[in-house]
Amino acid sequence: MSDPPSTARERSRVAVTCRGVVQGVGFRPAVHRLAASLGLAGWVRNGPEGVAIQVEGGTDAVETFLVSLPEVLPPLARLDECDWKAIETEGGDAFRILPSEEGVRMRALVPADSALCADCRADMERTGDRRHHYPFTTCTNCGPRFSLVRALPYDRERTAMACFPLCDVCGREYGDPTDRRFHAEPVCCPTCGPRLWLCEEEGKPVAEGAEAIARARRALSEGKIVAVKALGGFQLACRADLAATVAKLRERKRRPAKPFALMVRDLEAAGRMVTLERRDEELLRSPQAPVVLAPARDEALVAGGVAPGVGDLGVMLPTAPLHVELFRDAPYDGLIMTSGNLSDEPIAKGNREALGRLRGLADLFLLHDRDVLRRVDDSVARSSPEGPFLVRRARGYTPEALPLPVEAPEPVLALGGYLQATACAAVGREAFPSQHVGDLEGDPARAFLREVASGLEEFLQVSAQTIVVDAHPDYASTWLGEELGQARGGRLLSVQHHLAHAAGALAEHGLFPEPDAEAGAIVLDGTGWGPDGTAWGGEWLTLRGDLTWERVAHVLPLPLVGGETAVSEPWRVLAAALATRGEADLLRSLPVAAIVPTEKLESVARLASQGLWPLASGAGRLFEAAGVLLGLAAVNTYEGEAASRLEALAARGAEATVWPEALACGEERHLDGTRLLVAAARRLVAGEAPELVAAGFHATFCELAASLAKKAFGSRVTTVALGGGCFVNRLLRRDLSTRLRSMGYNPVLPSRVPPGDGGLSYGQAVLGAVAVARGTAVSLVNPGGG
Repeated sequence: MSDPPSTARERSRVAVTCRGVVQGVGFRPAVHRLAASLGLAGWVRNGPEGVAIQVEGGTDAVETFLVSLPEVLPPLARLDECDWKAIETEGGDAFRILPSEEGVRMRALVPADSALCADCRADMERTGDRRHHYPFTTCTNCGPRFSLVRALPYDRERTAMACFPLCDVCGREYGDPTDRRFHAEPVCCPTCGPRLWLCEEEGKPVAEGAEAIARARRALSEGKIVAVKALGGFQLACRADLAATVAKLRERKRRPAKPFALMVRDLEAAGRMVTLERRDEELLRSPQAPVVLAPARDEALVAGGVAPGVGDLGVMLPTAPLHVELFRDAPYDGLIMTSGNLSDEPIAKGNREALGRLRGLADLFLLHDRDVLRRVDDSVARSSPEGPFLVRRARGYTPEALPLPVEAPEPVLALGGYLQATACAAVGREAFPSQHVGDLEGDPARAFLREVASGLEEFLQVSAQTIVVDAHPDYASTWLGEELGQARGGRLLSVQHHLAHAAGALAEHGLFPEPDAEAGAIVLDGTGWGPDGTAWGGEWLTLRGDLTWERVAHVLPLPLVGGETAVSEPWRVLAAALATRGEADLLRSLPVAAIVPTEKLESVARLASQGLWPLASGAGRLFEAAGVLLGLAAVNTYEGEAASRLEALAARGAEATVWPEALACGEERHLDGTRLLVAAARRLVAGEAPELVAAGFHATFCELAASLAKKAFGSRVTTVALGGGCFVNRLLRRDLSTRLRSMGYNPVLPSRVPPGDGGLSYGQAVLGAVAVARGTAVSLVNPGGG
């Protein structure tokens, strides 16, 4: 903020422009209260750039206003910039909130959806309060925002609440500057708010209002599955402690093993389910209120089918008042609360859509008539000793902006990859990642990507002429980018997958290099298109600020016998890896022989040497193969399942030791994972405990990766970005970072964006903005280095 005006004059008037998260968060009411308390005249209103203010009065009072404004922000507000200038006085003694000014929006933002605040929860609990047990209680400090708004400026007539006229009492609250519901656009009560009802699978209503919630609770208690219309779309709810119910949900949802998230009654219940650090508890109670993945307690009262084979449970607190009512006086402490969809489809958001798409999944539907305008899934964070980090970025975080290393001269739209897809728009000095879309397996998910990309541009009032896509030619996101680029006559930037991961990790921390500087990156994931025609995924890169880059080391590639089938069947990778080292005979003695027929293992081992198969250097493939080696899984029923089970087993082991016999894997400029897998197999056959083998595999990989970084980077770089889906693994995050720091490097990890492909679009947007701003080559596939 600029210095306040001189106190030389007796009366002053200033015009103030506030930018950031300043609409829909109670910012105008806070300004009104401050101005009124200082006896100032003037006005405040939402505008295209943010919030515009004019205040007039005694010069000392005006100065106090400017100094105090950042100190009186409401909880959900974020003030990024505040500019003022002195203008001519006009007189007057009243301060007013004016109607919003429309126009081409520059930076004004509406906040993300926010979890129920403590004050509204208290209203719901207070006997005699008119919102006692009311399932749509909200105020300026909580409730739906992004999922509710049609357009900006953020006013009630531009939200899904436009069709619910305020009753007299709510109208008085809305117009009272001393009330926390002053200009709270979603405000309502039982008299004027949305209507709630319960219906059967065929759509027949069976109860309304409080009785609908009571019957939904009884159905949940009895083991039924209920579709619940939540903030950003539908969720499927059922008891987490009933094994038969969990199995029924898995069968109906076609989700054989991927863990389910739990919603728990309160923080105390969460503590009985999982081990929480203080920062995890703070995150659970925060306005963002994501699902937090944390180590499960042995005594947790949940069915084994909730999260089979992994060490974490995902828990969240009730995020909406309707969730609170589903737990009221209920005989359960935890409900599975998962996305209202079939696997690999977007969540349902409308009542008719839900009744059509979720028929056969849910036994009952808890519906209301407030529209969800933007479908937004739950965000997911993972606990770690260094602090939680995002795994999926959606409700509570979208449309929060992330930094760009440059001012983008024009808008840039990035479209992500194939798995965990998101879109991201770069405007000015900020990037705006979309909510989680998911894997682009079928037409519904691809249509959702188109929906969020167009919605993001509409929301920001831009139409990007620069489109950034993954270098893989067969991704649906790449096809969409090609279509948009051609239709708009714009330019298409094709960005190598792992370069985007590196750029995102660096930019998040404000460490993207200047044009004449360089940074390093270790990017570890399953698959990304390599310029040499192979699938990359274990990469040591250097990146300069002029966008020249080099692949300085990598994991030695393995043959994918069966092509893409080997990605979902990692036993093939294990068999090929051991055969490559001449150790295929070990397969008969390993636990994998109990879950994969020996003749299949030996057939793949024979085929591995024929040179007919695509090559892949993915570190994720190695970790999955190690999980198979230990008999933890033969196939991946969801992305990275075998590797997730390996991590869970490793976390149960004693302090891990590095295997001396495997340290030769880091010779030259590659890491030979086949030797690492052979060492694991021999130790297991020799009788070493499986959890020690799993822990040793992790520790030895980290030692090899850090040693290879020293060879590859030397003293060329000091900052090393760590990115890619493998860094969801908390053991890998911790151990590799520790080893790199001991060598004098500064490792940086994604935390505000997912390390996996959910963060890919942000890295693409960063590279696109830098390319436009610095005038680099159009193609970023491989402008420099190998």
